[in-house]
Amino acid sequence: MIQDFFYITLIIFAIIAIQSGVLRNAIIYLSVFSLLCSVVYLFLGAPDVAIAEAVIGCTLSTILYLVALKQYHIFTVYYHCITEDVNEIVLLKNEKEQMKYALTKFASSKELQLDIINTTSSLNVLNESVSYDVVIFHSKQGIWLHGFKHSYQYIELANTLKAKLDMPIHVYYTNERDVGFVAEE
Repeated sequence: MIQDFFYITLIIFAIIAIQSGVLRNAIIYLSVFSLLCSVVYLFLGAPDVAIAEAVIGCTLSTILYLVALKQYHIFTVYYHCITEDVNEIVLLKNEKEQMKYALTKFASSKELQLDIINTTSSLNVLNESVSYDVVIFHSKQGIWLHGFKHSYQYIELANTLKAKLDMPIHVYYTNERDVGFVAEE
């Protein structure tokens, strides 16, 4: 009876790992799958195979996958709505959803994992304390994109947003974090 539970759980975790759209989550699900396999091997009377599966399949391969994933680029976007007026926030909500959809499509087309973080911090604070690919400031007057001049994803994102969104988009870039921002010509 307990073996049936583990068999069903194995199938569930295998399907979840395959269907996961986020690579980091898929690695975690595969790790759990491998751990469950080692428990099943114990039930089947193969403790040596269970130990090998736990050490190699669950631990070592998970570490290797996570290290490899570290090389995979996560596209980090900080989003800041530049208003405190509740009525304006409601009006900007539709524009934010359009922008989020365009960002998701862009990241998916470039095989990047999109990480959108809402913030109330200023650009100077973000420059000093966090790592980002793009900072988006959104107000009734339009959208201001801040990123790095040598980031090809930033330039492509700016062009994509200009083409897909029906709102003014102002693109700014910098060569380094501590250099002032320059408007795109």
